Amino acid sequence: MEKVPSSDKNFISFVLNYMCDHRAAEMWLSLEDFSKYMHSLPPKCEPNLFRKQYGNLKTCLKLPTMSPVFFLDNNIVKFQSEEKIKHCADIGIISAEDYQKYLKAMDVYWTQKLSVAKSLGENVCKVCGDTYKLVINKKGQCKTGEAHVPKYDWTKSPDVLKCELK
Repeated sequence: MEKVPSSDKNFISFVLNYMCDHRAAEMWLSLEDFSKYMHSLPPKCEPNLFRKQYGNLKTCLKLPTMSPVFFLDNNIVKFQSEEKIKHCADIGIISAEDYQKYLKAMDVYWTQKLSVAKSLGENVCKVCGDTYKLVINKKGQCKTGEAHVPKYDWTKSPDVLKCELK
């Protein structure tokens, strides 16, 4: 990837911080809600000036410099995979400080997601990544044709983040 201009990095940081501060439990945000938030900011603040260069927020977030960090799923802004975000931090697209904030937000996200799965009697398959009901896990349910392989042992710890099987 070509060098990412500092103005683009600043906008990436702005979006990342907003998502981590306001949407950590989901790690996505609607374009409509984010656009309303941006319109509540001073018109000549740096993020609004950056956005206005491209006409609208959607066009701005589709820039090649944004795609290593974010993608649009219809009108929902989402982070790329955790591996891709780490790579962006490693090559300097995301600052070390922003990466640490992202990691803390991901802990909130995974704690919520895994706590819900645990309370519903579900687990995540180590092989295919699907969430499945523990009581009805049988041969043929996993994409491999076999039963799902549990990724977590909920009895290991009260902290769901410490329940992953090795």
